[in-house]
Amino acid sequence: MKQNIYDDPEFYEHYMALRASESGLNAAVEEPAIYSLLPPLDGLDILDIGCGFGKFASYCLGEKAAYVLGTDISANMVSEAKKRIKDPRADFIQIAAEDLDADQGSFDLAVSSMCFHYIKDIRPVCEKVALSLKDGGHFIFSVEHPICTSLLRGWCSLDDGTKRHWPVDDYKKETLRVSRWFVDDVIKYHRTVETYINTLIDAGFSIQRLLEPGPSPDAVAERPGLLDHLRRPPVLVLAAVKTQQHPRKNYGKC
Repeated sequence: MKQNIYDDPEFYEHYMALRASESGLNAAVEEPAIYSLLPPLDGLDILDIGCGFGKFASYCLGEKAAYVLGTDISANMVSEAKKRIKDPRADFIQIAAEDLDADQGSFDLAVSSMCFHYIKDIRPVCEKVALSLKDGGHFIFSVEHPICTSLLRGWCSLDDGTKRHWPVDDYKKETLRVSRWFVDDVIKYHRTVETYINTLIDAGFSIQRLLEPGPSPDAVAERPGLLDHLRRPPVLVLAAVKTQQHPRKNYGKC
């Protein structure tokens, strides 16, 4: 099932309001972790999977990337990215990550931000990413941490609202989870840390770094509520390099 929750009008409105204020975890936790793992972007051809409204693409262009291809399943997101970024070095196309089409060896770097937990089977996606990268190319992606997706219940709290602990259950049961985030019936696919890592290895990647980032002291000083995110990791970030040559497959052109 390919979920396109970002084209739900109510969800989209609330999500864009969240990103406009940057009151979520993207700017405070996830983006600094992704940026800390990036190679120098000057002159690189970059694939941005689940590009959203183009924030990362804009950053890459500012760092002198040669070209950025942003893909997203959401028509709303692709439209917004095209409105915000008018640069001949960038293209945006509406396509699900599962349907990724790219010439073999087209890119130096592939990045996906908080996208893969919406994908039922990431194995073929990782294989396609590997094919799209040049030998030695980098692949960096973030997901909601499996500690969070295991139950999607949220904090267990006292009657006065004090957060006691974050429950983890059915960790090894890798199935879809359904929750409410702005709207009902938001689907996420839970998988373990070992599955994420071994899927990358099986697709021909060498793991370079694993991060479980929390907010920085400066971010906590500015937003004390972020301190709760040091009690359990909200995000998992993996950085890998393509090291193995796989049999050529023809996925056509973007």
